[in-house]
Amino acid sequence: MTGELIATVIVLAGATFIVFAQIASARAVARRGAIVRVSGGRLAAIAPYFFWAPYVVAVARVGPEADVPTALRWIGLGLTVSGVAFSLWAIATLGRHYDLVLEIHADHELVRDGPFAWTRHPVYTGLIVHFLGACLATGNLLLVAGTLFGTIPAFVVRARVEERLLRERFGPEYEAYAKRVGMLVPFL
Repeated sequence: MTGELIATVIVLAGATFIVFAQIASARAVARRGAIVRVSGGRLAAIAPYFFWAPYVVAVARVGPEADVPTALRWIGLGLTVSGVAFSLWAIATLGRHYDLVLEIHADHELVRDGPFAWTRHPVYTGLIVHFLGACLATGNLLLVAGTLFGTIPAFVVRARVEERLLRERFGPEYEAYAKRVGMLVPFL
């Protein structure tokens, strides 16, 4: 398995997510009520602007690479693609409630079906699986460090900011949901 094939699969999976997310966001904005509250979290707001960085590392093959057995590289590519598929399922399930901006709308509903029955933030969960798979597939130690110390913490911060908005909007209903369903990892 070549580094070019690995980088191509990773970038195509990421590009698929980006295109689908942009289209879904544009369609959702046109189908929902007025904005009631927008998150004030700065890191959560700017994190999406750095979404491209891991792909540059994967394509340019910057940094040292560990020797990963071919079977693990294939597993990594499988995680890369399945993570994006899980995120896209979550976006499709959210429908008119999906947006890149963390905000609450006048007609906002608490979505608890589909992947939201397993984790409260399945878009982030899927993307974390996607990036961990990319780490495994490439063996790139810079990508591993960036994922563990940059990407995953950014998703956690973003999920926490979103949690505050949802708790504010849905109160006890969200609290009950949060007790049953893990934030990013099912059953935790």
